[in-house]
Amino acid sequence: MSSPRTVPLVAWACACLAPALGTAQEVSAPGWSVRVLDASSGAPLSGAVVTFPESGVTLVTDGLGVVEAVPAEGGQLVRAVVVRSGYQPVDTVLAVALERGTSELLLVRSATELGALTVEANRAGASSRELARVIFDREVAVGAVGMTSSQVRAVPAMVEADVFRSLRSLAGVSGVNDFNAGMYVRGGNSDQISVRWEGAPVFGPYHLFGMFSVFNSDAVETAELYKGSIPARYGGALSGVVSVRQRAGGQPDAPSTSGGLSLLGVRAMANGVLPWGGVRWLAAGRQATVDAFRVGGPYAFHDLSLGLHAYPNEEHRLALSMLASDDRFAWELGGVGGWFDSRWSNLVSSLAWTWVGGNRVSSDVTAYASRYETTLATRTGEDPRTARNEVLALGLRGEVSASRDRTGFRAGVAVEGGPVSLDGSGAGAYVEGDASDSYLHLSVFGEIEQWIGPLRLAPGVRASVERSASLRFLEPRLAARLHLGPLAVSASVDRTHQFLSVLHDDRFPLPGAPMWFTRERGQPASSADGASLALDAWKGERWTGSVGGWTRRFRSIPSWRPQSSRLVSEMAFHDGDAYGWEVTAQRHGGRLRGWISYQWMRVRLASSGSADYLAAWDRRHKLDAVVTMPGWRGWSASLRAVVATGTPFWVELGSYHGIRYDPNTIGNDGHGAETRNDLLRGLGRSGDRYIVFSDVQGRAPYYARVDVSIRRAIHWGSARITPFLSVANLTDHDNPYSYTAGRHSRKQIPRVPFVGVDFRF
Repeated sequence: MSSPRTVPLVAWACACLAPALGTAQEVSAPGWSVRVLDASSGAPLSGAVVTFPESGVTLVTDGLGVVEAVPAEGGQLVRAVVVRSGYQPVDTVLAVALERGTSELLLVRSATELGALTVEANRAGASSRELARVIFDREVAVGAVGMTSSQVRAVPAMVEADVFRSLRSLAGVSGVNDFNAGMYVRGGNSDQISVRWEGAPVFGPYHLFGMFSVFNSDAVETAELYKGSIPARYGGALSGVVSVRQRAGGQPDAPSTSGGLSLLGVRAMANGVLPWGGVRWLAAGRQATVDAFRVGGPYAFHDLSLGLHAYPNEEHRLALSMLASDDRFAWELGGVGGWFDSRWSNLVSSLAWTWVGGNRVSSDVTAYASRYETTLATRTGEDPRTARNEVLALGLRGEVSASRDRTGFRAGVAVEGGPVSLDGSGAGAYVEGDASDSYLHLSVFGEIEQWIGPLRLAPGVRASVERSASLRFLEPRLAARLHLGPLAVSASVDRTHQFLSVLHDDRFPLPGAPMWFTRERGQPASSADGASLALDAWKGERWTGSVGGWTRRFRSIPSWRPQSSRLVSEMAFHDGDAYGWEVTAQRHGGRLRGWISYQWMRVRLASSGSADYLAAWDRRHKLDAVVTMPGWRGWSASLRAVVATGTPFWVELGSYHGIRYDPNTIGNDGHGAETRNDLLRGLGRSGDRYIVFSDVQGRAPYYARVDVSIRRAIHWGSARITPFLSVANLTDHDNPYSYTAGRHSRKQIPRVPFVGVDFRF
């Protein structure tokens, strides 16, 4: 029999794998059941892990807090260990109830959630309500939200489900147009969020010139988003963190295969357990449809996700993850001697070790490597223009966590560094000159948690040194939460810094892969000071809601407005401020599920000695609603509707002929003519019309879009085949996002139907 000390630890690690474990080891025993309840409210607790050590059975409570327990005789004594995130574990002996009886166990809320905080195992099949509660109980982070894989797939989207586009339906997150999946979080630019895959940074997380993320929805378990109030253990981002977790793999007796086919790509995923050592594995891949069927075309991509999870014993966990992606676009202009060639790729890997040395102490060590490369080349005649960018980040991160009663702490150290090359050649290239450099970032961090009655305090601090640019950062953070039964009031203040940024053409929203640069010696790091306040509400097992406000003060934000040449030396650093408020209501169960959110936001920047201006992502109002109807006679449907303020743009003052790079001019010469030669003008041909902007800004008309999706699940033996139809922009609203003098507005996607099929074996 396992010792009393180790059994709760195994249960903590299993808590996030609860549904999968229950499926693998379910035992039919209709004569006796165990119900798990909240000790204070008496509410049933779903998702609690109930382990019977003598029989080696682990079960998970259903929506009524009940498990059908192991077969036993009336009056027999049976040992049970019960663990649920947010509650103190229970290790007790139960007297088996009489036939068809039920034994009840009461769980008391825990002041610190060490298991959920440090043992970051995947939650296979976790519900949206469970994930929301786990994030809420784990730490005080105002505005922290998450999405399960089922939620990601439920949101209607162009072509197929996408993590980034689904997250953009949440309050506090917006986009600048339909062509780019980049997220703008609480007033920050799209590069001011850190995107992480199993703890490793991903620098080019996009396919198709930024239209979709590189994350295969079949391989994703959860995506967590920290908005503004970022825990001290995360660094290098001003506005937010997106942490994507990969599924942990399959069960010994239930290997599975799934995938799908859409107009975007062909995807497949398989998982299972190796025949030795109990190592769980997962492999998922995706390839562009035109490339998979050899249809031919200028664009192709593929991505691959791999994962291994091993549990050598009850105290150790090892996880190896890899993400690889590659995009290429090659267009030869026959007869005019020109071509356009764009390529970018990611190779991300991480190795994590978790040790749990008791129900109060644990440690995590993660080593990772992330390589990102992109090339953007054009040629007209004999004059090639090429821009290149490469980032190689190697990192090591270690931390230790401990708790006792109503106190807990986490402390750690992290180091990350590597070369960042950015250079261009040829007049009219996306970037000219050489801005290559390297960085080495060292940091230590600490987080403390203390309960004082119903008040939960969570101060933290992060201290960092950027060796290459001789920059030093001190980032204090303080958060507090007052629990008032089903309500909670949370507040936070924080300071963050960022030293790696992306080149953004402030006036032209250009498509394409991101191009990163690091600060040269003497250039300032970007920083932000913020404050957040929120009121969260929980109503039963189905409803959650939140209302809150936030403000952020930005300093030294990179601003790039290239003139006739596109030199990185023209980079300026501007200050600004942003503030807003958000309201969200979400229904987690029932025939109709989903969420509705509203946000009001204002983002204003200012250069030294000049007038203020609105950021290109200043979308003042946004009302977003997602409604899903799952599982009715094999049919399911979902709808997303969003109405928002248009984004700002600069009004043109005039123009002259010169060399410039602007793909937005492709296919139109400004007078309605569309020829192959017009493409050359868009790629930097000499003699193109170069725009001179005024300091006056306009705002595009309001944005409105409705997407719908309908699915039909067809069961064929053990297989499930689900064809689907999605229609983007059902109302065919124009949604222009900018204007240019003498020509029509640049419109976004028209009404477009998409068809596809998903399968699971």
